[in-house]
Amino acid sequence: MAKGGFILKWLVVAIFGRTLYTAFVSPRPQVSTPREVGRAAENEGRNTFKTPLSTDDRQLLQDWMAPPDQLMELSEDGMILREKYPGGRSATSVFWAIVQPAVSLGFLVVGVSAYFGEPIVDWTPITSEYLGFLRPSEGINFLPQGAFMSFYGFFGFFIFGPIQWYINIFNVGQGVCEFNKNDGMMYMVRNGDMIREIPLTDFQAVKFEWTNLAITGSRDLYLVTQEGQEIHFMDDPEVYSKYVLEKRASKLSEFLGVELLVDD
Repeated sequence: MAKGGFILKWLVVAIFGRTLYTAFVSPRPQVSTPREVGRAAENEGRNTFKTPLSTDDRQLLQDWMAPPDQLMELSEDGMILREKYPGGRSATSVFWAIVQPAVSLGFLVVGVSAYFGEPIVDWTPITSEYLGFLRPSEGINFLPQGAFMSFYGFFGFFIFGPIQWYINIFNVGQGVCEFNKNDGMMYMVRNGDMIREIPLTDFQAVKFEWTNLAITGSRDLYLVTQEGQEIHFMDDPEVYSKYVLEKRASKLSEFLGVELLVDD
């Protein structure tokens, strides 16, 4: 009984001591006022993250906002900056170069069949077997349905189709715009032909333009010469975000050592 009372007495002392330590000795969490929180965020560059981003995390964020394949290509020695023009060939353009002429051929066959009053696919055994699905229904007359289908089919198959295949086969528009510090020149090449050749010293600024107006809006980068001429050198700036265009403009102006003009 005496032993039990001794243990109980020391247990009460331990609890009471812990309470006193927590109340008067243990450090309390600091509670900041809203003004202090706002001031701290401003001092930290308005970073509201509780844990600052590491260098690797910041690089990943930069790569996500501006993927390297959307930026201009810099050579390893830092002397050549290139803007590549991919050309007209792409998976989408190849797809439509196949589908659009095929659909146009179907329209043309149906329209001509309506003109002759009989399915022209039945004129030969081969076309009758493999193109039988192009037999027009009895409800299609040459005027106006057949005439319209013949017109669309002719232009789609014999005019627009060859143009699309020409663009995809030869990859029309492919080229590069190269800023070369070794030669001190800018070279612009399209389809294997030299379009422009301008000394780098002729440029006085890089102009970044971003406006969201519905009719007169513009999203582009220009090179401004000493004479005030604005040279368009990008292929399709509309596909890039504002952040990517800003990075491109900043990188180019830094490479050329000229002023960056912003119009937004």
